[in-house]
Amino acid sequence: PWFMNKPILFSTSIYKITREYIAYDKKATGFGFSFGKDFSEYVKGEIEYNFEDATIFNVSKDASIVIREQEGTNTTSRITPSLVRDTRDNYLDPSRGSRNSIYLTYAGIGGTNKYIKGEVDSARFFPLGKTTFMLRGRFGYAAGVWGKDLPLYERFYTGGIYTIRGLGWGEAGPRDRETGDPIGGTTELIFNAEYIFPIISELRLKGVVFVDAGNSYESFDKFGSLRYTTGGGIRWISPMGPIRVEWGYNLNRQRDEKASRIEFTFGTFF
Repeated sequence: PWFMNKPILFSTSIYKITREYIAYDKKATGFGFSFGKDFSEYVKGEIEYNFEDATIFNVSKDASIVIREQEGTNTTSRITPSLVRDTRDNYLDPSRGSRNSIYLTYAGIGGTNKYIKGEVDSARFFPLGKTTFMLRGRFGYAAGVWGKDLPLYERFYTGGIYTIRGLGWGEAGPRDRETGDPIGGTTELIFNAEYIFPIISELRLKGVVFVDAGNSYESFDKFGSLRYTTGGGIRWISPMGPIRVEWGYNLNRQRDEKASRIEFTFGTFF
């Protein structure tokens, strides 16, 4: 086949990170490498391998039992094949085209963690004069296998600027019945709709209004019940890279949740 003449792209990484969560901290050391290949102008496949040694520590005394049960150190050896079809006219500031991707992770090639995790993600951009309308949908599923629990850091925490704006991290999803801590879900469903318009074209400064809907779930019993938010913001493709400032309003506020949130990110729009 003609695509066999395409070069195989190779990349590798080594990392050591520490992250703080609401009721615990995680430190991890790992390495990974990947092989990718372009099958056409728009379609790319990749296979990635990653090994990680991770420790859950500094667990809050009143943390959920789900969190306390996973305190300690575990290792993950996982492989992830993925496929992407991307026809967007611009990666940083698209106005037409689509991006569709699917990946499936299997962890169990050695290591102590054993699980599967996958996600389907589809977004389409529609030009409307000098403005753009975007629709995006995501579905994810994960589960522990071979008698193992799904690690805390592989669960779906829905809420925040990359998922459901106007909600805090993990607020759109399962919570511990006693502590109220977000514990993430094994399934996620997310929808985003955006209307993007120019403010100062010469500066590549744009505005956005949006409606988000989504949730994560512990089982399929409540699958399809969604949380809803709306809001707006500004986006600037600065000389240093893309910058987002967005305000989201919680349309069905629940106990201990804020009515709205302002969030900031630097580096990517999509």
